[in-house]
Amino acid sequence: MNIKRVKSLASVLALITACQGCASGPRFPGAVHLVSSADIEIESATARQNLGGIRIAGDVRRTNGYAGTFPGHLHVTGRDAAGHVVAVTDVNWGEFMNRRFRLAYYKAFLEVGKPSSVASIDVEVLANRLP
Repeated sequence: MNIKRVKSLASVLALITACQGCASGPRFPGAVHLVSSADIEIESATARQNLGGIRIAGDVRRTNGYAGTFPGHLHVTGRDAAGHVVAVTDVNWGEFMNRRFRLAYYKAFLEVGKPSSVASIDVEVLANRLP
């Protein structure tokens, strides 16, 4: 390996390490409620506060185990402590790649001026419907 290549790899590694801290903000302190359907189960959800909102990401699974596409989306709602809706977004999940893993990834951004005003988040499957 030549010196230029080593320096280039070192700078890329340093950039990746530096960006990991800024890419994800502090963990969302409130509750995240997952509402699955008969066809799609929400396996996981993590929420992190970012500038201008809350980023929610996770995996969904088809209950019958088939691969391929499936119509539908996730409806994400942020509520304040009184239960009032303060932010809403819809997001599609990715493709279910194969029968072995049966998972599809999703990522949503709940845009809200003050992320600390959100007390809870609902992630609901709306199967057979497009946003």
